[in-house]
Amino acid sequence: MAKGEESRRLDWAERWVRSGLELSRPPAFFETLQADMSESRALVERARRHGVRVTYAAILVRAAALALEANPDLHVVVCGGRVHSPAQVDIAVSVAAEGALAPVMVLEGANLKKLPEVAAELAGRVEAVQKADARTMESLRKRGWAAPFGGMRKAVLRGLYRSPAFRRKSAGTFQVSIVPAVDQFITPVFGGTAVLTAGRVAERAVAENGAAVVRPTVHLACCADHRVWNGAAAGTFLRAVQEVLEGAALGAELPITND
Repeated sequence: MAKGEESRRLDWAERWVRSGLELSRPPAFFETLQADMSESRALVERARRHGVRVTYAAILVRAAALALEANPDLHVVVCGGRVHSPAQVDIAVSVAAEGALAPVMVLEGANLKKLPEVAAELAGRVEAVQKADARTMESLRKRGWAAPFGGMRKAVLRGLYRSPAFRRKSAGTFQVSIVPAVDQFITPVFGGTAVLTAGRVAERAVAENGAAVVRPTVHLACCADHRVWNGAAAGTFLRAVQEVLEGAALGAELPITND
């Protein structure tokens, strides 16, 4: 080691995280699509005028849930040798944290909750999720030595991944991850069938009737497990999300009768 350099051994929690990430790399592919967010921006502004807090993150989560509800053949979870078709859409959303792996908040029944409910849950549960993740990591630091080798840790995790209940608790039935500081975000690491990722909503030039116009847009990406979805399935899902974002259906979910 060169003079001035430092090194440390990974603690047991970090080793478990690394083993989990190595198992969360399915043979994946990704597809992207740009969605017009004019309707969504108007919805956010309209809600704000009436004292209702709605965010783009909530809109994206709700759009993903509705897209899966409209395409139930896509809403599947593979555990071991069985394919499960969940009765409700549980969306796992990444929550900001300091570690390499962001903890997730699982919104159970996101297809059954209106937009304001989704927005309130996203805003209200962040601290609880971060604290729960900190407790889990501390527990792994203390007890993770019980499986000292990577092969042992992966064997334990593979066994857990065969349980639909564990999968739903840890990664929902679908994942959504948003990084608002960048234009586009794509990840090949996810724990379920697929993950919807998005960057920031920004003004961009788009073609409309042969002319360039400026619209608020977002780059959506869907990274999917090729053992479960094919390219057509991912395209169907992205177009369904786009339809929700560009339509007026979510506006009808606001508890507002007049403007």
